[in-house]
Amino acid sequence: MPILKKEESLPKRPVVIVIYGEPGIGKTSLFNTCDQPLLIDFDRGVDRSIMRQDTLLVSKWEDVQIEEKAGTFNAYKTIGIDTAKAALDDFLMSYVIKQDYAAAKNKLKAYGAIGDEFKLFVNNRRADNAELVIIAHAKDEKEGDIIKKIPDVTGQSYNLLLRIADQVGYMRTINNKRSIQWEPSDNTIGKNVARLPVTEIPDETDPRFRSYMADIIDRVKDAIANMSEAQREALEKVASYQEMINSCEDPEELTELLVVINELPATYSIALRKLVAERGKTLGFVVNHNTKAFEKVPAPSVQHPQSVRQTSMNV
Repeated sequence: MPILKKEESLPKRPVVIVIYGEPGIGKTSLFNTCDQPLLIDFDRGVDRSIMRQDTLLVSKWEDVQIEEKAGTFNAYKTIGIDTAKAALDDFLMSYVIKQDYAAAKNKLKAYGAIGDEFKLFVNNRRADNAELVIIAHAKDEKEGDIIKKIPDVTGQSYNLLLRIADQVGYMRTINNKRSIQWEPSDNTIGKNVARLPVTEIPDETDPRFRSYMADIIDRVKDAIANMSEAQREALEKVASYQEMINSCEDPEELTELLVVINELPATYSIALRKLVAERGKTLGFVVNHNTKAFEKVPAPSVQHPQSVRQTSMNV
């Protein structure tokens, strides 16, 4: 295999795109505008979509494995999962527990097995050179006084979804027009490798709608291919730090992360320092201004009744 020089563009590769939004906004219909799509319908929502394409109706994860072994997916350029929560939290959870009943009582073990199975599925689709579009409903997550829209997937499955995705968009209505916001905001989760603006979705009668998601996927692939290796590694490093910050529960660990982040280029460290500060605030940590380290807020001291009585007598 030839060496890819640092100044050369990366070759195009299959991408993973996550689209999430409220039920009924047309996420499945949007998937139908992909190039040669096959929808794996875990949520029984295909009958409500327009421009319906080929669909695999499944009742258990083993159905997916059977079609995979039969080479069914090789005939399609884009594979869709509808919805992420049903696939990961329901179908795959049932599957891993069936394989190892101990996982039913050990959620950490169960989610680890789910992650392994799902990553295997994703890697196999990449090996087939197929794009992957994952559809999810939106749910509210409260962070302090802010309510944020995030994909409706549980716990570690949610972290896995964000980690493998190249592009994450929140589908909503703006001025009575359906749109997708890719850039993360105070109120939405997003991932915007392609630096796409808020994109308006054409009406179903508009000829542009028929290839809408196929065009989006092409733009994402072009953006990734034109990204230098150094940029790609930096983005992966930032994503890794974001995951570490979000999972951090210990003040010493958060302080160590901050030290490392401060050594990164300002382009990345400024945003990450803000995430560290927000995580510390969420966990109730305070900064010791002498040591510049995070600390747990000390519990208020409670005087022993005898000490209180003695103090009163002395007064």
